[in-house]
Amino acid sequence: MGKTDQQYTGKVIRTIRKQYAVALEDGRTLLCSVRGRLVGLPSNHQGAVKVGDDVLVRLISEEEGVIEEILPRKSKISRAVEGKAYREHIIATNVDQMVIIMAAKEPPFKSGLLDRYLVIAEKNHLQALICLNKIDLANREEFADYLKWYPQIGCPIILTSAVTGEGIEEFKQRLKGKVSALVGHSGVGKTSLIQKIEPGLDLKTGPTSKKTGKGRHTTTYVELYPLSFGGYIIDTPGIRELGLWDIYRSELKQYFVDFRPYEEHCQFADCNHIQEPGCAVKEAVEKGEIFAERYDNYVNIYLSLRSAPYELLRPR
Repeated sequence: MGKTDQQYTGKVIRTIRKQYAVALEDGRTLLCSVRGRLVGLPSNHQGAVKVGDDVLVRLISEEEGVIEEILPRKSKISRAVEGKAYREHIIATNVDQMVIIMAAKEPPFKSGLLDRYLVIAEKNHLQALICLNKIDLANREEFADYLKWYPQIGCPIILTSAVTGEGIEEFKQRLKGKVSALVGHSGVGKTSLIQKIEPGLDLKTGPTSKKTGKGRHTTTYVELYPLSFGGYIIDTPGIRELGLWDIYRSELKQYFVDFRPYEEHCQFADCNHIQEPGCAVKEAVEKGEIFAERYDNYVNIYLSLRSAPYELLRPR
């Protein structure tokens, strides 16, 4: 057992109001408060303690400690603050991969939402893994195009069912030894998948609302769970509208990796691939070299964003 007033390195696995559960390297978990410049920071402040943070902790007892410093973050996942589309709220830090959970059915699959998640992953330099869950409820032939195109842009897809067990072992191996953030609308089965790979975890699940087709929110806070076979998962609260914070229209194209081989051939160097003449990206879509549905999603996302101040009234 460690001595009090001794400093240790730990990882924040849960926030509890103004206190934090920190897992130490020796296997203990401490309930910690903060000290120094960390005191008084609002939860949406970038410098506030977040789930996933590696921290330096000073013990004040065998079960309690004080967080004195946040160690440098290697990555993060963010969303917009509700009602403030261009203000960042960090959901979790030090993530290795984003695991995008999409339901094949109940709630219905929406590729537009999938591509919004992929923009977030690309912006934050995270490897993306697509998990198409509840495959037992759907005709998998309907997903042939997605199974063809998304792996081509570096986003593998696995098919899973918490009911039949299909794909669960592959899902488990993809998580092993990594810090993985599970994202997706409520009702897609994130919690059920977690329970399937870690039966000992007592997590609440909820059915999909038949009236709205949306899942009921069962996870209300972010928590990091250690995996018995190595690694961690972060189960994030259901996000009805995933905000694309700090992304302007002219920047969106850089997060669509399938556009990159064609962009240098566009007539205009600053082509946004929407209405510009001589656009090589649109030509590639017409030739079937870029997935047309994903391009349509790009256009819809583009139109939902705003222009940067320096772009307004800019002559071509």
